[in-house]
Formats: sequence, structure tokens, C-alpha cells
Amino acid sequence: MKLKVNRLFIGLLLIGSIMPVFSQQKIKDRTITYEGSIDKYPVKAFIQYGYSNKGSVYGKYIYTKYPNNEPIMLSGDAPKKAFTFREEVYDTKKGAFKTTGKFSIESFSQYDKLEGKWQNASTSSIVDFHLKAVEKNADVVYYYEVNRLTCEEEDYNKYYYRFNRVKIFDENKKLIQTISLPDSFAYKKSPLSISLEDYNFDGYLDIVLSHDYPFVTRGDYGQYYLIYNPTSKQFVYNKSFNMAEPSKVILLNPLKQTLSTVTADGNGNESETTYTVIDNKLYKIAYWESTEENDLLEIKYKVINGKSVEVSRKTK
Repeated sequence: MKLKVNRLFIGLLLIGSIMPVFSQQKIKDRTITYEGSIDKYPVKAFIQYGYSNKGSVYGKYIYTKYPNNEPIMLSGDAPKKAFTFREEVYDTKKGAFKTTGKFSIESFSQYDKLEGKWQNASTSSIVDFHLKAVEKNADVVYYYEVNRLTCEEEDYNKYYYRFNRVKIFDENKKLIQTISLPDSFAYKKSPLSISLEDYNFDGYLDIVLSHDYPFVTRGDYGQYYLIYNPTSKQFVYNKSFNMAEPSKVILLNPLKQTLSTVTADGNGNESETTYTVIDNKLYKIAYWESTEENDLLEIKYKVINGKSVEVSRKTK
């Protein structure tokens, strides 16, 4: 009996050494939209907290009174206890960005509210700023886990693993749900890119999960968009967001509350399609195209009776 137990124990150790064990990982990255003021001037901003990208933040803000002005850039290190980030604008004369101000927060503890001092880079004058998150669950904590499978293609296995399922857990690591996905690949040497962002602009953070296309040089990754349902408190793999075209990564514009997809072939042929979101469905509202012959096309659409209807067209 003792020999059998020892053999069983050794067998389990061998299995454990061959089969990797994967635990829940925290979703660290998130994009939060803010409304508030710098001194007495109303502003709207968004900040992407990129902890997995060398601990950096990136964002933009506009003064509410001038919504069509070019947004002011924000960048800095990811917050710890203290949180500072700078603002930059493009200097057309010098052909480079210049720092015009700095935001400082002495004690950062939550995403829901940012309060501190803003300093003018030119005059060194200092005023208060107050930013409140638009998202109702800005500080929510989720964990995730994907199943890691062997690739059927032998040459893939050296660099990629396959997955077709993601589990979502709450802040206590209690399972919320399991979501089935199309067969997908991820690069073994890089952490899986996953973030919390509000893609349908309903005030709740959704999950954006990236996946890789093996041995592809252009358009080498895609994204899955798992839209949060505040009624069921679960995420939904929404077909309207998860487009059929594999190379269509949807870009988020929190300031204008629009989404867009872009194409570029490297030869000067480029396009951008802009969407609005109504009842969790994407509707085209603008299309822009430029060719290598410098031909330009701009089309505007209006959503009428659940359809995108062309209302204007310009060519050059």
C-alpha cells in the first residue's frame, strides 16, 4: 500500500511538472471617462491606465465650451500613492509636442474621483482641478482566466497557445460566468492584453480581450468585445461589436462617444469608418477614404428607422 501511494504521489508530481497551472489574473488596464473642471472651466477627459504597458497612462481632454477643438494630450506614469501626469499640445512651428501643464494628485486611491492641483508650465500658476468618473463602476475589480490549449498546427506551438473560453471572476475570485469564444491564439511570450472600457457608452465598463493571428505581419491581432449587461450583471459576446472581418479592431473615442475602424495598406490607401451606438448596435455615421492618388471621399450618414442613411457625399 505504501508503495502504491508513493507511486501515485510521484505520478502527480510528474503531471504537475508537465502540465502548467494557470490561476486567475487581475484585469489591471482600464479606460475611464471623466467630467469636471480645471479651476472654473468645465472639461471632459479620458485616461487609459496601462499597467501592463510599462506602467503608463495616456489620455486626452477638451474644454466643454469648445468640443470641436483639438483635444489636449495627457501622459505620465501609472498611479501609485502619488499620481502626476502632464498635458501636451503640438507646436506646429517646432514640429513637436510641448508640455503646457501638469496635474498632481498627492494621494491616489480610486479611479472614481481625481482631485488635485494643475500647474501652468509657462507661468507656474497653480489652480485646483476636480474630475468625476462617468462610469458607475470605475473601481470595479475583475479577474479572468483563459483555457490554454495546444495548437493543432505543429509550427504554431513553439510561439502560440490556443484558447476558446474565458472565465470571469469577481473581486473575491468567485466565478461570475464562463464565455465561449471562437478558436483563438495568443503569443506565449507576451501577457494576454485585456482591459475594461465602456464601448457602448452606457456608463458601465465592458471587457476588451485581444488575440493574435499567428505569423501575420500586418493586422496581426484582433479583439473580442464582451459587453456588460447591468440587469443580469454578466458580460455578453455581442455580434454587433465582434465584426465578421478579422482585421477590424474597433477604436474607442470616449470624448465624442463614437467608435471607429480604420484600414491602411501601406501604399497610401487609407479609410476610416465612424459609428454611433444605439441599443447596443453599431450604426455608421461617417466614412472617410484617401487613395494613393490623393483622391478623397467623405460620406455622412444619419440613423433613420434603425438604418444608416447617406445624407451627404464629398469628393476631391
